[in-house]
Amino acid sequence: MGFAVQPIFTTTQAIWFAVLLTFGVAMQLAFSPRRRAIMGGLKFALASALAAAPAAAGVTLVRGAYRLGYLEEGRGFWEANLRSVVWMSGAIFFGQLAVRYLPPMAWLSRDLRNAGRAVWSERLGRWMGKQQ
Repeated sequence: MGFAVQPIFTTTQAIWFAVLLTFGVAMQLAFSPRRRAIMGGLKFALASALAAAPAAAGVTLVRGAYRLGYLEEGRGFWEANLRSVVWMSGAIFFGQLAVRYLPPMAWLSRDLRNAGRAVWSERLGRWMGKQQ
């Protein structure tokens, strides 16, 4: 028995991915009014979704699918969970690299980082008593 296994994707995993991603973007929209104002609502929501997608997909889709694949192969509960963590970590790592460095997504990711820097620069300046 090798390390690789055929992943089993289910509709439930896709639903949880959509729910977690939607919840994360909604929280960003609700609690980041300054970044939303800097970027614009739609652009901010899209950039937030792209930033959160690798983690949500890694946890719900990749880990769940590989865990089910290992369980179907006859592995034990703990072994299936631990092996699926490796696939999840790799998916999150490479997904974040893609979002950060591949051109269409990198532009939104850069704009989101720049908006965050602008908000924190303004906030720290206000805390340190600098004039605006």
